Amino acid sequence: MKGHEVDEAVFKKLSQEGFDAYNTLYADCSCPDEINHDDPEEDITSLMTKRWGEIFPLAGLAGFPFTGKTGWGAFSAHVPIDGHIMVLYAPHVGVDS
Repeated sequence: MKGHEVDEAVFKKLSQEGFDAYNTLYADCSCPDEINHDDPEEDITSLMTKRWGEIFPLAGLAGFPFTGKTGWGAFSAHVPIDGHIMVLYAPHVGVDS
């Protein structure tokens, strides 16, 4: 699926569950490789940042959240009261012909 298709599908489902940009904190656990972040009109991380607002970066190599206990504590301190979290986990997977 293309980034915009994933963004739309995720938004459709989460909005049915009461998630919106005001009550949801978005965390990005995607591989920081530049190929995953070079097209702001199609990259899932860019689209979700536009959709959900503030982004909390948690990822390191391969998208694994390397922030540890302190990072997760900092992240949880930013969650809106009675709010939601949405974590995108997206390792870098390359496919070619």
